[in-house]
Amino acid sequence: MPLNRDVKVIALVSAVVGFCSGMSGLLFTLYIDYLQISLPIMGVMFSVSGLVAFFVMIFIGVQCDVWRRKLVYSAALLLNSISTFFTSFLRDVWELTAVRITDNIGVQTRMTVHSTLIYEHVKVGYAKIIARIQGLEFTFSGVGFLAAGSLLLYLGFQGSFISLSLMLLGALLLFQLMKEPVRPKVKRKSIWETYRFDINKQLKILCVFNLLNQFGFAICHTFFVFILFFAKKFMLDPQTLSIVLALHNFTFGIPMFVASKLYAKKNVNYKRMFMIGNMLTGLPHILAAVIPSLIPAAAIWFLHDIIGASISAPAQQTLMQVYSRDEQRAKDVNMTSVFGSIGMIIGPVIGGFLAGIDISLPFLVGGAIVVASTIFIIPLKTTDAP
Repeated sequence: MPLNRDVKVIALVSAVVGFCSGMSGLLFTLYIDYLQISLPIMGVMFSVSGLVAFFVMIFIGVQCDVWRRKLVYSAALLLNSISTFFTSFLRDVWELTAVRITDNIGVQTRMTVHSTLIYEHVKVGYAKIIARIQGLEFTFSGVGFLAAGSLLLYLGFQGSFISLSLMLLGALLLFQLMKEPVRPKVKRKSIWETYRFDINKQLKILCVFNLLNQFGFAICHTFFVFILFFAKKFMLDPQTLSIVLALHNFTFGIPMFVASKLYAKKNVNYKRMFMIGNMLTGLPHILAAVIPSLIPAAAIWFLHDIIGASISAPAQQTLMQVYSRDEQRAKDVNMTSVFGSIGMIIGPVIGGFLAGIDISLPFLVGGAIVVASTIFIIPLKTTDAP
C-alpha cells in the first residue's frame, strides 16, 4: 500500500529533524563539557529541563485534541529552532538550562502529536509505517552524529548551532505541505474533565511501565551519559566519537526498516515483541559497562537498538494507539507518556551522580532497571492492531 502525500511529508520532516537532533545531541554535550560543567551539574540541568517540560506538557498534551494537530506540530518545530539558535550565545548554567527547557518542550510536544498524526492518516498497517518513519528519523540522526564532528571543526560551536537552527526552520516550512487530518471535533471541557485521569486499565499499566522503564533508560541513555561514557572511558576525540555515535543511530534506524517487514505480517503478538525487545534494550548496557575495550564494548552496546528498541518501539507505539480513544487520542497518549517523563526527570540526576563515581555505573544500574521493567508488560492485554 503506497504512502499518501501527507505521510510522505511527515516522513521527510522526520528525516530533517532526525539529522538535526543527532548533530545537536553531540554538539550540546561537547559544548557544556567544553564549558567545564561537571557531570552531576549536567544531570541537574537535564532533570530541571525535564521537570519544567513535564508540567508544561500536562497542559499541552490534554489540549492537543482541541487544538489543530498541524499548529501544535509547527509550534514544536519553531521552539526547537529558536532554542538551537541561542544555545551557542550562552555560557551560564541556568541560561543553558533555560534553552534546554525550551528545546525539551518542543521535542515532547512534537512527539505527543507525531505518532497520533501518523495514526490518523493511516490506521491500516500503522505498525509497519511508524517503524519505517522512526527508522528513517534515526538513520538520519546517525548521519547527523557523523557530520557533527566535521561541522564543529569548520564552523565552531556558534556556526554549527546557527546552521542547525536554519535547517529546523526549513523542516517547519516543509511541514506546511501536510493537510490537517480528519478527526472527531473535541470541545473545550471543564478543568476537571480536561485533567481527569480517566484512561483505561491497559494505559494505566503502561503508565507504571513507562515510569520505571524511562527512569532506568534516563540513567544509562541520557545524551550526556552515553556520549561521555565513550568519550571519557575510551578517551575519544570528537571525530572518532561522532563515528561511534553515528553507528549507534544507524543500528536503530536501519533495523527499524527490517522490523517494519516483521510488523507487516498478520497475527503479530505485539505484547510478546514488546517484552522481548525491552529486555534486549537493557541487557547490552549492562554487558557494555564491564567490557574494557572500545570495539567489543561498542558492538555489544549497539545490540540494544539492533535487537532491542527496534523491536519494542513499534510494538509499544501500536499498543498505545490501539488502547487510546478516538475522540481523546492525544490526551490518552500524552497522559501515558507523562509518567515516562517523571522517570526522565529523576534519571539524569542519578545518572550524573553515578557517572561522577564511575563512568560505567549508569550503564550497569540503568540497564538493570530497564530489564526489570519488563515485568509490568505481563499484565497487558494482547490485542490485534488495526
